[in-house]
Amino acid sequence: MRLTALFPLACAIVAFVLSMLCLFAGHKPGFMEDYAIVTLNTSTLGHNLIPTATTSSGPSPTATSIGSFFSSIAHNISSTIEGDLNSIIGDVADKLAKEIGIKQWYSLHLMDLCEGTYTPNATHKGAHENVTTCSNQTAMYHFDISKQLNQELEIGPLHLNLSDINWPSEIQDGLNALNTALDATFVLYAIGIAAAGCAILASLVALFLHGSRLVSFGNWGLATISFLALLIASIIVTVVQSKATKLINKYGNEIGAYAYKGNKYLVLTWVAVAVMFLAMLAWVAEFCVGKRNRGREYTEKSSGRGWGRSRRSDEAALRRSGV
Repeated sequence: MRLTALFPLACAIVAFVLSMLCLFAGHKPGFMEDYAIVTLNTSTLGHNLIPTATTSSGPSPTATSIGSFFSSIAHNISSTIEGDLNSIIGDVADKLAKEIGIKQWYSLHLMDLCEGTYTPNATHKGAHENVTTCSNQTAMYHFDISKQLNQELEIGPLHLNLSDINWPSEIQDGLNALNTALDATFVLYAIGIAAAGCAILASLVALFLHGSRLVSFGNWGLATISFLALLIASIIVTVVQSKATKLINKYGNEIGAYAYKGNKYLVLTWVAVAVMFLAMLAWVAEFCVGKRNRGREYTEKSSGRGWGRSRRSDEAALRRSGV
């Protein structure tokens, strides 16, 4: 049995499992929600519509539909200003999201979108994300947050739309460009997972074929394909995370939208890359050791044949000399 194949086998199994988790994280409510690619905090979205003391008395285009609600919020804030400030802000954030009809956060996964509320409130340190729903799992899912928000605003209590909350069109325009990169990421993960699965099967074969360089070379090829696919996918995800959060924060902070990177997802995908790299190196070492052992065996056989011919020659010479 080829016990040295156990190490790359273990690496391939770990990479396969981690890659599958990257692909299916968030595919249902509560499943690895902490491993989102990007999380959008909308708990204070629309705060710019709350009337203030310096606001003009003239009605704005949206004042007729939402003025009474936000005025009551402002009154409630004024009447409780002597209380705990953090509690007040958290309560207002909760009311904002609820009253305009949206959720407090939205998370992007590779194949779906999840949404929910914060517990106990949006401003509490270490607030827990309570998942309410996730969209249908779809290969090459496109993150259309503008469409999602607009649908929820329209059916909400105040029947608003994106223009009422001054939602910038630049956000979705930028995300549309990034969706193409996420499509490529899905394909690369699929290739990486398939290659890692084949590497697991090939490693099992290698356990019982000691010294076969062809098997080692095949395993190295599979490990290399999986490593390169996962590496490129991880690079794309890292870039998409950075660009998406910068884009949303650049245009959305003024109206109360904040984006955060999914650092746990990055850890997951890059660990998968690392262990597949180790598997690839292990098969390179196996191939080189097998080649060296075969060369040593050939040398030993050649030496044995040479020593045998020399002995037979000596015996023949002794017989001719009459010894």
